[in-house]
Amino acid sequence: MTNLKLSTKNPQQLKNDINDKINSNEITTWEYDATKKLISHKGDQYRNQFYFEYKIDDPKGILEFVFHSGGSDFANLRAYQLLERMLLSHFSHQIEIIK
Repeated sequence: MTNLKLSTKNPQQLKNDINDKINSNEITTWEYDATKKLISHKGDQYRNQFYFEYKIDDPKGILEFVFHSGGSDFANLRAYQLLERMLLSHFSHQIEIIK
């Protein structure tokens, strides 16, 4: 798997909401980069192992997380699980994961 896609009414707003929750420490295990276009997990075992890039398709209502990795098998196996868990725990009422 190279990406995770979500269906939502307003993909840009969802991206902003994720970043806002990270900024306000409601989501404490993820961080965004200076451009706010990438998110990564802050856990010691995952730091600098992988990140996800936001890709927005507003007309289709899709927010896509494009996976990038340094090649760690352990991190690769856990990356999607960690992202899905965070998204479902904070945004389950406004998203549907497309598989």
